[in-house]
Amino acid sequence: MKHNALRILGRLMFAFGVLISMNACGAGIDEAVWTEQVKLHDGRMIEVWRRATAYAGGFPNSERGRDIEFEFKYEPMAVYWKGSPSVDPVAFEIFDGVPYLVLYIGDSRYCKSKNPTDYSAQFLRWEGGQWREIQQSEFAVDRAIMNLYRSYWGHGPKDDAKGLITWSEKAGPDGFYADKPDTVQRWFERGKRFCNQFGH
Repeated sequence: MKHNALRILGRLMFAFGVLISMNACGAGIDEAVWTEQVKLHDGRMIEVWRRATAYAGGFPNSERGRDIEFEFKYEPMAVYWKGSPSVDPVAFEIFDGVPYLVLYIGDSRYCKSKNPTDYSAQFLRWEGGQWREIQQSEFAVDRAIMNLYRSYWGHGPKDDAKGLITWSEKAGPDGFYADKPDTVQRWFERGKRFCNQFGH
């Protein structure tokens, strides 16, 4: 009887070890895929496609995992972007027929070449079928509006963004108002989101 109890205990400990090692190796990846309505500075409403991936949460970690990558697509203009979680898309605009993308910087490496008083952001312009980084001064921060969904992760996979997210649905959770959203300038300045937050 003692031998059987030891054998059962051994099996339980083995199963416990397998569960821990699976979690440590990033056994699962969560994915959110959705389409969202985006209001541009001139009042036009368009739809863009988005995708985000993150390491799945689970035992022994109770919280969801960290982001892996983001994707963004606006098919009518053949615009596509894919990037790391160090830069998060927060605004998409079209000025004079040219697409622009604003990425919020979450990593000091991206701020090293910028002035401490610059926004912690990358500004991209679509040229010749690819993105080119431009200076903050080349982008209309006072006209462009905050318009991309940032609350795509829910409490669990079933609550993650999916299907069509309307403009009114996303405005509240993301801290801007559907009828009068923040400009990019107001959002970065009100939140003191400057490169000097990284201590350079």
